[in-house]
Amino acid sequence: MTRLKKYKKDFEYSYVLGPFPTLELIDSKPDIVEKVYISPDFNEISKVTKKLDELSIAYEISQDNLNRISLKKKEYMAATFKKYASQIKRGSNHIILDRISDMGNLGTILRTMTGFGYKDVALIGNCCDIYNPKVVRGSMGSFFKINFENFSNLEEYRSLHENKIYAFMLDESAKLLKDVSFSKNYALAFGNEGSGLGEEYEAFDINKVIIPQSEEVDSLNLTIAAAVAMYEAKK
Repeated sequence: MTRLKKYKKDFEYSYVLGPFPTLELIDSKPDIVEKVYISPDFNEISKVTKKLDELSIAYEISQDNLNRISLKKKEYMAATFKKYASQIKRGSNHIILDRISDMGNLGTILRTMTGFGYKDVALIGNCCDIYNPKVVRGSMGSFFKINFENFSNLEEYRSLHENKIYAFMLDESAKLLKDVSFSKNYALAFGNEGSGLGEEYEAFDINKVIIPQSEEVDSLNLTIAAAVAMYEAKK
């Protein structure tokens, strides 16, 4: 039995933790699954193992490895999967995340994207590791339905994609979200949780947008702002 270790960024594989995200992986990308780990206490072992046998996916029924990689007191299912190359598509609407540092936020945004029908996310600059199990778990399996691609900076993204960029930022010159008309093939851009978007988003051909809020808070949580923006843009 292979002894699993806590995840590190330089691994060629990652983990998905929890029954629901693991089953999402199996359904969405069975070809990248290396092995599934099932707790002896899981109440649907026979149902899951039957599916794994049909797909010729290796599995192990044991609590030991689950305990080694768990992010909480007890996991009932997990899997190792191979990291894979991913690219965002031309001609679709994009989400841009610039220097996002919180893994929980990234995972939640991926899940929200799936909920509103967005499939492509551009990660700009020094973002947190999208393969980290905390991100994968936070997405509740939506990770495996999203196209993602890393770019060094905004200019690299713009050299490959012509999407009209709508940058969400606290700026007096920004247009109120309710007054914005989103053109076809747009990109909604959101910045770091603390510092927001950088000066490059001040460029003349980028549309600055602000979500109206009361004066009783400094700003909206990143995941809430992204959800509001995605919903309004889809309308």
